[in-house]
Amino acid sequence: MSSSTVQAPIKDSGPEVPRFVVFKLYLHTLLMVFLPLGTYFFTAKYCFEGEFKTTYAALSAAGIANVVLLSFIITAFVEDSSVQTKDKKTE
Repeated sequence: MSSSTVQAPIKDSGPEVPRFVVFKLYLHTLLMVFLPLGTYFFTAKYCFEGEFKTTYAALSAAGIANVVLLSFIITAFVEDSSVQTKDKKTE
């Protein structure tokens, strides 16, 4: 009896994602975690006083989280439009 091995075809893992896209995603993920936390604790300790200082600090942190999210969306749109203009120029 002969034993022959059959090699399975290599599956394509899909389109390759550029390194800078992954870097921007990681950067915004880190910013989304650490900036609101830092803002909350910084503003609670140094900026606000009184009974509602934690409420105001939480609102500040929520505002910073929205700014980070907006910056990610803007970055994604600018990146997408620059890719489309490069594709049009190569045609």
